[in-house]
Amino acid sequence: MEELRYIEFESYLKNELTEMEKTAFEEKLQSDADFKQEFEIYKALETSLSSKFKNEEGEKELRKTLTNLGNQFIKEEKVIKKKSKIISLFNYKKLMVAASIALLIGFFIFKNGNPVYSDFANHTNLEFTVRGDNNQTITKAATAFNTKNYKTAFAQLTVLEAEFPNDIELQLYKGICLLEMDKFTQAETIFDKISTGNSAFSTKATWYKALSYLKQEQFEACKNTLKTIPESAEEYKLAIKLLRKL
Repeated sequence: MEELRYIEFESYLKNELTEMEKTAFEEKLQSDADFKQEFEIYKALETSLSSKFKNEEGEKELRKTLTNLGNQFIKEEKVIKKKSKIISLFNYKKLMVAASIALLIGFFIFKNGNPVYSDFANHTNLEFTVRGDNNQTITKAATAFNTKNYKTAFAQLTVLEAEFPNDIELQLYKGICLLEMDKFTQAETIFDKISTGNSAFSTKATWYKALSYLKQEQFEACKNTLKTIPESAEEYKLAIKLLRKL
């Protein structure tokens, strides 16, 4: 029954209901407060969770709010039960709403149980040492990257690469920009080149290749890549943390 209701919610949000069904649904939203409450919770969860929680603090806050809401309803019912052995129809409906909230939260948490890219994509700020005559370009590249304007950052880094073709750090940040722009093949080509070299950025490039797989939800490839990060690497603890979540 609850699953059918959630399917109806989903169909409404995706504009898949017929005009008659849509009208009936909207009338029920107006006349049934419990139904409307369940729908609003479902809509909030769908909007937030389907975006993979780009803001991790936002995820925590939403989960906390919804959990508290569910607990509040359940506590109210416990008080009512202590006062009377008979549950009125109104209170029974409230109990059903509380159960629905708990079920819906559980459904979405299970659905979104795998780790997501945004949980681990914490980039170190770009802070190039001043070099050559391209100080302005370096500043633009750093400012753009550090403010998450990856398209501009990539363009500025490409200009710098013409002057510093052997700068591995510069290449790594280009790869990160590509990853953020979902240009996975190009990003992974850069990460592969760096990870097979002997620079100080080799394991960091391996880590970012794993993140590329994570962002694409290629979990097995992500795990296999993480397992190649040595224990001595700075990224090892992060790799273990992500492996445990996969």
